[in-house]
Amino acid sequence: MTTRVLEYLKEQQQAFAVSPFLTFLRDSSFAPQDRLRFLPCVAPLVMGSGELARSLRGEELPEEQLSPAENPHWAPFLKDLQSLDLHSLANLNSMLQLLWGEDCGLVRETLHDVMSLALIETDSARRRVLLLTLETVGAECLAALEQVAREFEASTRKQISSIRSLRAAFDLRPWRAADVELEAVSPELEQEILASIDEVFAIVGHVADHLLDYVMRWFQCQEKPLRPPSVSDWIAEQTFLEFGNSRIEALCRACGFTSADTQKVQRYFTFMASPWGTRRIGESSPWKSDITDDHTPFELSLALEADRPEIRFLIEAQNSATTLQSSWDDGLALNQRLNQEFGVPLERFEQVKDLFEPRNPQARFSLWHAFCLKPDGRAEIKLYLNPQARGPEHANALVKEALARLGFANAWRFLSEVVMRRGAKDYLHYFSLDLSGQKVSRVKIYIAHRDAGPADLEYAMSQAKEYLPGEVQAFCRAIQGEDECYSAPRSTETCWAFTSDDDARPYSATMHCPIRCYADNDRDALRRIRTVLDPKSHAVLDRAVWALANRPLDAGVGLIQWASMRREDGHVRTTFYLATEAYGVLAPRESAAPAFFLPEVPDATIFQPAKQLSAA
Repeated sequence: MTTRVLEYLKEQQQAFAVSPFLTFLRDSSFAPQDRLRFLPCVAPLVMGSGELARSLRGEELPEEQLSPAENPHWAPFLKDLQSLDLHSLANLNSMLQLLWGEDCGLVRETLHDVMSLALIETDSARRRVLLLTLETVGAECLAALEQVAREFEASTRKQISSIRSLRAAFDLRPWRAADVELEAVSPELEQEILASIDEVFAIVGHVADHLLDYVMRWFQCQEKPLRPPSVSDWIAEQTFLEFGNSRIEALCRACGFTSADTQKVQRYFTFMASPWGTRRIGESSPWKSDITDDHTPFELSLALEADRPEIRFLIEAQNSATTLQSSWDDGLALNQRLNQEFGVPLERFEQVKDLFEPRNPQARFSLWHAFCLKPDGRAEIKLYLNPQARGPEHANALVKEALARLGFANAWRFLSEVVMRRGAKDYLHYFSLDLSGQKVSRVKIYIAHRDAGPADLEYAMSQAKEYLPGEVQAFCRAIQGEDECYSAPRSTETCWAFTSDDDARPYSATMHCPIRCYADNDRDALRRIRTVLDPKSHAVLDRAVWALANRPLDAGVGLIQWASMRREDGHVRTTFYLATEAYGVLAPRESAAPAFFLPEVPDATIFQPAKQLSAA
C-alpha cells in the first residue's frame, strides 16, 4: 500500500467524520432518542451482518440467510428498538415490515452492493484497500453511535445493547489498518485504488443522507402543541412579533446559540418591529413588501464561515395602511428610535437622506433595516436604500452623488467602468449603508446583472481583490444550473463593499444567486448547495432549514431565497437568505431532470483556502 493511498483514505475519513449525518449524531442539542430514529432503517444491515462478515473474509455466502435466532446482533437490536419506542414487533407482519419496508430499501441494496464488491475483488491490494475503507467508515459510525448511546444511557439508565454488540464484533475483525504494510503499486493501479475508495465513500454517503433525511422527515411530521390543523390558519392568527420571534428562536436553536444570544436577537426584532408588530398577520399582506416573494415584511439569513454562524434579519417598517411614502416615514422614525435606544449614529445617513426619499411610484421599496449579531456578541445595524427612488433613469446619477457626499468618489468610477460594462443590463439595485460609529465608514452597492451568463459574472467578479479563476462560474453553475444565460425574474447580483480609506477598489465582492428561481423545490435547493459547501456547514444549514420549515421541503420552493458567496482573508463566506413564508408557499416546479441531479463542481474544492487551491 502506498503512502499516497493511506493519506487519501485519511482525507476521506476526515471529510466523512464531519458529514451532515455524523454531525447530526454528535449534536447534543437533539435528544439521544431522536438522533437514533433512523435505527429501523438499518434492520437489513443488522440481519445481514453475518453474510457481510463472510463476504469480507472472502468466503462464499450460504444459500440461505442466517435465521434471526442464529444472528447474535438481532435480538439486542429488537430489544433496543422497543426500548427507544421505535418499533413494536407484535407479529410476523411487523417483522416483515421492519425488514422489507420502503424505508429499508436503500440499506438492503447497499448491503448487497458492498458484499458483491467484496466477493468479486480478487486483486490483493485493491481488496485490502476495500476492507480498510469499510473499516474506516465503520469506525467513524460506531464512534458517533457510541456517543449517542452514552448520552441515552446517562439520561435514562437504559442500555443500548446492539451498539455494544456491534462494537465487540468490530473489534474482532480479521483486518487492521495499523497492520497494513506499505508496498509499491503501479500508477495505474494506484488510481484504480483511489477510485475504489471514492466509490465506497459515495455509497456510504448516499445511505447516510437517506438516514438523515428519514429522521428529518419525522421531525417535520411532529405537530406543535395546540397547533391548529391548518398551518396557514395558525400563522394568520399570530402577531408579527409572535411569529417572527418564534422563527428566530427556531433558527437560533438550530445553530446552537445560547439563550442569551437568542434573546438579544429577539430583543432587537421586537424593538424594530414595533409598534406594528402587535398586529395579526392575517391571510394576505396589505403591503406588497419586496423583501420576500410572499411579501412577508421580514427575512432571516444565516452566514457561515467560522465555527459560529451569524444570524441576521432584514425588516421593513410598516403601518396600518402602508405605502411607499409611509414606509419611508416609518423607517425614519425607526432610525430615531435606534439612535435614542442604542446610540446608533445617523450622521452618514443624513448626508444622503434627501437623495433617496421616494419620488418614483413604481419603486419596490424605500427603506429597509438589517440587523446582524456578530460572533463576538456585537450588534450591527445597516440601512438598505433604493437607487431607483427617483426612477431608473436617475439611479446612476443618484448613486454617484451619494458616493461623492460620503467620501467614495472613486468607487463610482470602478462601478461604472468595470462592473456595469453591459449598459442597461447591469443596473443598480440596492445601496447599503453601515450605521456604525467607526472612523472608517463602509458602503455596499448591489448590481443586478440581467440575462448574464456564468462568463459575464466571472468577468465581473474577476475584479475582486481575492479573485480565484473559475470559482464564480463553479458556484453559479452549481446553484443556477448549466444555462449560458440566466434570465429568471430575479437577476443574479453582485455586491461591492468599499471603505472610505480606500474607495478606488472594493475590499470585498459577493455573488448573490436567486436559488429559488432555479431549484425545483427546497429539497432540491439543499442538494444544489451541498455541492459547494463543506459538510459541517451544510449540516448547520440543513438544521436551520428544517427548523424553519412549516411544510415538507419538496412541497414548495422559496424557503431558501438566495445563496451567496464571497472570498475574503483567504476564506469563503457563504450566506443563505431564508423566508418565513407567513403568507404562503410557492408551488414546486416540475422538472425533467433526475431527482438527484447535482451539477459537478470542478475538483470539489472551491471552498478551500486560496493557498490550497493554487497548489491543487
